[in-house]
Amino acid sequence: MAKKDQEPSAEQQLLDLLVYAPVGIALEAVDNLPKYVERGRSQITIGRFIARTVAKKGSSTLEGVADRLVNDASQVIVNIFGIDLTANEADEDEPIVKPTVQTEAGDAGLPIAEYDSQAAAQIVKLLAQLTPDERDEIEAYETAGRGRVTILRKIAQLRDAE
Repeated sequence: MAKKDQEPSAEQQLLDLLVYAPVGIALEAVDNLPKYVERGRSQITIGRFIARTVAKKGSSTLEGVADRLVNDASQVIVNIFGIDLTANEADEDEPIVKPTVQTEAGDAGLPIAEYDSQAAAQIVKLLAQLTPDERDEIEAYETAGRGRVTILRKIAQLRDAE
């Protein structure tokens, strides 16, 4: 008989590892199976929620960054070469050539005060209050200048709704 202070023999350790431990684990798993299933289900639900949230946030952020990059790159091409690469509705394969207009007076005479100092989001909120002629004036100024897609799309949307 082995004393408690002595380590188990190699045969006993092998028997514990290969026979007794697996049987004990199997019996424990059967007893606690419903608890394990519920815990796994809740972890998967949380994981799916987090993945969807991250995907939505990442998607909208990436779209915003991509829009800004395309708009900035297009504006550089317009400023340097006078060529607007955005497609028109008539022929989407051909670039539109537009001269750039430099206005010395800034935004003087536009129906929105301090137009050049406002963000596109602020201007978009004001467009519905303008007359069609005033929106056309803003559109011409924006197209010749910074060419902010957000503003130009909103003007087109308002025109279509008329």
